[in-house]
Amino acid sequence: MKSMQFENTDLADALNVLRQDEAHIEAPPHVEAAVLAAWDRAHARRREERPRSMWRESAAVAAAIIIALGLGQLGRQLQRTTRAAVTRAAESRTLLLVGEPILQGEPVRVVRMRVPASTLTGLGVRSATGDAAAHVDVDVIVGEDGIARAIRVGM
Repeated sequence: MKSMQFENTDLADALNVLRQDEAHIEAPPHVEAAVLAAWDRAHARRREERPRSMWRESAAVAAAIIIALGLGQLGRQLQRTTRAAVTRAAESRTLLLVGEPILQGEPVRVVRMRVPASTLTGLGVRSATGDAAAHVDVDVIVGEDGIARAIRVGM
């Protein structure tokens, strides 16, 4: 240990002598044993904590099972709802106006096409089947000038 520097040499000498005397003194064995026993008592695991720990683990397992069952039931419900929505959407058609409105009495042509469902995303329409590789029937209403006026999507 580095010695302290004091301006008062008498005090520094007295502290050095005290440090040297204290270095040779050891605690009596019964005091050392009492201190170590007190340490062990203060830092030992308590027996009361083990049952509480078991209850916490049991509660965590039970909560995990309940959450898993709830998520499974929610998933099945979402699948049923999605299937019902796809069935309803398959029966409906979507009409998108893409150009100027059709004037009353204006001659139009209807052009039917089968396009991949992925092309509908560019028009902002999602495929009801959810399969981008599937093909969808599309009716394009073309005005007298050859410009598309509306698109009817039959899903």
